[in-house]
Amino acid sequence: MLSRRDFLTVLARVAPFAWALSPAGPIPRALAGPDRTSPGAIFALAGTVLPGRGDPLPGHAVLIRHGRIEAVVPAGLPRDRPVVAPPDAWILPGVINAHCHHAHTPEDRRRLWLESGVTALGDAASPLAALPDLLRSPAGTTATASACGPMLAPPGGYPLNAHTRDMALEINSPARGEDAVRRLADLGAGSVKIAFEPGNGPAPLPLFDAATARAVCDTARRLGLGVRAHVQDLSGLEPALNAGVRTIEHVPHVLRTPDGPAPVLDKSGAVLPAYRTLLERMARDGVILTPTLDVLSRTPWGGPALFEPVRTFHAMGGRVALGNDYPYRRTDAGMPAPEMRLLAEAGLPPEAVVEAATANAAEACGLRDRGLIAPGMAADLLVVRGFPTPDELQDPLHIVKDGVFIR
Repeated sequence: MLSRRDFLTVLARVAPFAWALSPAGPIPRALAGPDRTSPGAIFALAGTVLPGRGDPLPGHAVLIRHGRIEAVVPAGLPRDRPVVAPPDAWILPGVINAHCHHAHTPEDRRRLWLESGVTALGDAASPLAALPDLLRSPAGTTATASACGPMLAPPGGYPLNAHTRDMALEINSPARGEDAVRRLADLGAGSVKIAFEPGNGPAPLPLFDAATARAVCDTARRLGLGVRAHVQDLSGLEPALNAGVRTIEHVPHVLRTPDGPAPVLDKSGAVLPAYRTLLERMARDGVILTPTLDVLSRTPWGGPALFEPVRTFHAMGGRVALGNDYPYRRTDAGMPAPEMRLLAEAGLPPEAVVEAATANAAEACGLRDRGLIAPGMAADLLVVRGFPTPDELQDPLHIVKDGVFIR
């Protein structure tokens, strides 16, 4: 909502001529030429505004200037700019896939993601050599990427057993951990990712000692970086939280014990009390969960052990972010509609699924100027007809990136 001062400021800008709302919703003639492809365009989108967090605002317009959101005002107010207003239009932030890999080049990010309405990505681990391409995102041309660089791993630990060695940096002491974080920050990484994964082989993989893990997290926090943690085994969750991570990637769904794998749910189907305590801690401390249900449901360890922890965490007020772990296990690029449907199956209502795909995903990736419709945020926006269900989001009416109409 506008303050009285902001309202009067917008009124003062109203020009003596009017642009009529477009009943059919085409891009106005004023945006059909060079302005349409320029981040400097000035226009508005009108309909029901779904900010990404909070209640919908029917009959409102999003004012856009120079690639940024200027304000959200009543739909009848803008008279100084073209207005795009399709019937039954809903306007929401661009969708963000918070957990994917191998989306390095700007050309790939435009073709595979942006043209489907995914305006930003969280690259959850890539070789150092990929960072320059990941961080190359000219305004209005490709999906913005937030990059971690290689995952930080203890000697011999995950992901060294599962991926090529350039996907990880081995850290064997607190000092090495601090150095690695500083190096990644200097190269432009927005987050670091740390592994707490004993694996499912006959012998457990090594985990970080507490001092090294804490040094990584403390250094990242001092430098303004996020810390994401790979955790699929419940035994890694408490050490990750103790270290100070801010996002749990995947959902812990197995528990390694000396006697072999054990369930994380009791006989009634509820999460184990110790697990529930850790989920309560996450919810209380604002730690985000990115469950990646699409990829995990394609493994032999699917079923209630994936969905019940997410349902429990959301019911506690915990924040869930959307990510599908593309391209592993044949997950798809483009609009992550399967992940959205699985989040709904895990108990998230439609509004919470949208929040997971926008505001929460942006926060998980450390994208501070995206994921919300609010003054000063980047104008990454989707327009769909009706409430943004997964089906509607697979064919948006308009895709706007940094104030530029992609569609």
